[in-house]
Amino acid sequence: MSTVTTAELVARLAVAALAIGGPTLLYLGLWRFLAWLRDDALVDRLAARGAIEEPRPAAVDVLASATAGVDGRRCPGCGSPIIAGATRCQRCRRALDREPDPGDGSVGTASEPPARRRD
Repeated sequence: MSTVTTAELVARLAVAALAIGGPTLLYLGLWRFLAWLRDDALVDRLAARGAIEEPRPAAVDVLASATAGVDGRRCPGCGSPIIAGATRCQRCRRALDREPDPGDGSVGTASEPPARRRD
């Protein structure tokens, strides 16, 4: 077996460091670049110039706007979330007597038995 000199060992370690660290640094650079591209202000400026199309809302944005009315109350009959301002539960169709006071944390009460659902 041949003896490896110090210079050869340093060279091999440098190549190994580049082989391991190089792709990692490139990936982190790509990640930062993609975050920069995702910047809303940049997209708005480019859309205003006409360089790109106006972006369509993402699924995450649609979901956030759809759940914005959920205020944490639950139906006393079935336990499903009640949307703010609802007079009936969407799942079991029970009528809700009152709106809770903000910050009250109380749950609306049902005034009639649940209607039978046809499945």
